[in-house]
Formats: sequence, structure tokens, C-alpha cells
Amino acid sequence: MLRERGDEAAHGLSSPAPPGKLSAVKSFLEQFCRNLGLECRWPVDNAAELQLTDEAAGLIDGPRTPGYSLRLALSQDAAEVHEDAEFFTPGSYRWDRFLAITHHKGKLCRQYVVGIAGFLDGAGEPEADMGELTYEPHLLIQWRLNYRTQQVNRRRILDLTVNLVTGHLEAGYYQYLLQGCSLGKEPLPFIPIAKRRLGFKAAYQLMSDEIRYLLTVEDSSWAQAASQELAQEIQALEQYYNNRILAESTNSLLAAEKAMRIQELQRRSQPRVLASPFAAALLYIPMISYQASIGGQTLCLRFDPVAGHLLE
Repeated sequence: MLRERGDEAAHGLSSPAPPGKLSAVKSFLEQFCRNLGLECRWPVDNAAELQLTDEAAGLIDGPRTPGYSLRLALSQDAAEVHEDAEFFTPGSYRWDRFLAITHHKGKLCRQYVVGIAGFLDGAGEPEADMGELTYEPHLLIQWRLNYRTQQVNRRRILDLTVNLVTGHLEAGYYQYLLQGCSLGKEPLPFIPIAKRRLGFKAAYQLMSDEIRYLLTVEDSSWAQAASQELAQEIQALEQYYNNRILAESTNSLLAAEKAMRIQELQRRSQPRVLASPFAAALLYIPMISYQASIGGQTLCLRFDPVAGHLLE
């Protein structure tokens, strides 16, 4: 699920990353190493040393490649100082290879949250007075939104998460996972797993509806401007063919040509947003349920320790 980081860092970069992009490149590299279970050290600023296992080396460089130490420089200055380090920046060989592996592995995965800073930190089972802890399955999908007109072609990365027990939907949950959470392939043995009540198809539909809503409330001036320009071009095209029809005798052929040209213009210039999912993960998040007495009433409350807030 680090593909979003890689896409953001790579967007608009065909040359060495400027200082403002170095943090995104570094974050992508660190998350890549965490996902593959690789040791990553930073002997100096903007220069990393990776200890590749046999499995990782085979994945990166081809089958039967033995493990080795890989040094990467994230800036031109670091590359000049450390001549044995390969330059790692969007567009470089190593970057493209790491991104391709990320895209492949990020299509679908199953992970359990096994560590949360200040809560699940390897000290064993939390105390009983903290409430009942249960793994609840969540479907996280990263979406690419492409905004297109004849003059506009921009994109936006959006991640949406649906709790498959309650149906609760949240945007931006991936960022919470990057802030002090550890993921594993196996659950913690002392946390029971809740049964999924919502299907993947229903969760996908919830996300699709949410995207439609977000598009209705965001700034649409770009689409309005494109629609006005398209209407003017269609009007001019209609006037052109109407004048020809009056002057020529091949009315039926001109009418068909006119309709075809208008359809082509609409296809090319009609403002539209294309939403496509490109990575998904089934995540098991530990949720806390407990009872609290407020004003003489006993309330059942739920808390998400990853996001750090109460749930409705």
C-alpha cells in the first residue's frame, strides 16, 4: 500500500528530486523496505544502505540472485560523495524497479495491525480495564481520479477505507497507518477476529457513492469553463454546417458528417472524471469496545487506536 507515496513522489519528476520531494522519496524507500522486511540504515543524510535478503535480491534483480548490500543516494550531492552508491530518484533504474514491485504487490494484500505506538508496542496483551479488543476487517482501496478535458489532464490519489463489520467509511486512513503502526502477516494471538458482515461488492459500492459525492462538493470551475467552451465550439460547428447545407445539395451527407463531428468534439472535450482503483488491502484493525457511565447512563463506546478517535 505504499504505491500512493511512490506515485506522489514520481509525479512531475523526470530529473533528480528537488529538496521538497526528497522527503517523499525517502518515505517511499523506507516503506518499501518495511513491506519486504529489509534492514535500511542511513549512515549519512540522503544516503541509504539496504541489506537485501536472498529472496529480496531475487525479486529485484532476478531469480537465484544472492543477497547483498545495496547503497542508494537520494540526491546528486550524496551520489558525488558516495561513489559506490546508486542514484535513487524517480526515473532511475532502481526507482522504476522498486515501483514496479510495489505496483505488483500492492494490488491486493492481507495484513494485521500488530503494533501501535503507545498502545500495542510489543509489551504483550493490553490490560483488561482498557476494554475489549477485537480485530475488525477493513477494505482499503486506493483510487486514481483523472480529471480530463481537451486542455486539462490532472490526477488525484484518494484512499478510502470501509469497515466490513459496521460499514463505516473513512477517507485518508492510510496516513494513520504510516504514523507508528506495524503490520504483519499473522494476527496477534490474544486478539479475536470479528466476522465480516459486509461484502466486498457492497464496500466497493459505498466507495463509489462517496467519490460521486466528493465530486459534487469540490470546486467544479474547471468543468464549467470546459462546458462553456465546448458549447461555443458546438455552436460554431453547427453554424458552419448549416451554412453549407443551405448552399449545397448533398444535405443528407452533410447532416451525417455534422452529427459525427459534434460527437467527436464531445468525446474529446466533454469534462469528465475517471475513477479507477489501483491497489487494495484487507486490513485487520484492532478496535476497542468498552462501557462508560455518563450522567447515570451506561454507554457502549468504540475507539479506533490507529486513527486515535471515537467511532459513531
